[in-house]
Amino acid sequence: STLILVLTFFACKKKEATPAPVNTSTTTTSGAPAGLSPSTGGEYCSLQTTYSYYNIGGSVAKDSVMFATFYAAPSGSVTPTTVYAGTVSLNGFTLPNTGTSYFVIGSAPVNISNSLTWNVTGSGTVTPFSQSFTPNYPKYTGGNLLPDTCIKANGITINISGVSNNQNTSSVYLNAGSNSIYKYILGSNGTVTFSPSELSGFTTNQTITILVLIGNYYSATLGGIKRGFSNTLQYTKYSYLK
Repeated sequence: STLILVLTFFACKKKEATPAPVNTSTTTTSGAPAGLSPSTGGEYCSLQTTYSYYNIGGSVAKDSVMFATFYAAPSGSVTPTTVYAGTVSLNGFTLPNTGTSYFVIGSAPVNISNSLTWNVTGSGTVTPFSQSFTPNYPKYTGGNLLPDTCIKANGITINISGVSNNQNTSSVYLNAGSNSIYKYILGSNGTVTFSPSELSGFTTNQTITILVLIGNYYSATLGGIKRGFSNTLQYTKYSYLK
């Protein structure tokens, strides 16, 4: 559910298809930051920091993202209704509330590589809590393997390599115009293929973005409520669809 919520913003709120897994060998991170446990789902919120990379014509820009959303019920296969949680801050910086979530992209004076302290004042069903930990981000060095041009008639094959320190899943999203589709690898590295039939709704002769999203997901029980935390990495390549 965290992946879908984050991509709501990162992929310009485009409709997403049902994901298709690709089985490969798995790699697991060792342990979790002090005070947290590996997530098993069922959290009542998602507090996330992300490093976001944008590759346009070989030039790569980097942004940081802070994102928080709170639920009326535990997260699961269906994302529950979001709720207001009062004031939400990270290392003393207050995140703006959009009505359904809290987020900042690239403009916050917070170094998300250093120790993080989330503080939530609470409101309604959300009780106040605070959590500090040292973030643990995935690594990705394979952006140069993503294609500059994609040919719809041939299908699109994406080779994911150079992923490490992640929790078993690498997701690949294709976005072009109003169309979006994604698949995920049950492991760190591997290959995903989107067939011509899967791309039938995509229009040629336009920009297509290839987005790789990997993350580490944790939880902590605070005041008897399970809270979710994550450190993720997003890499977006701007390609062209023929």
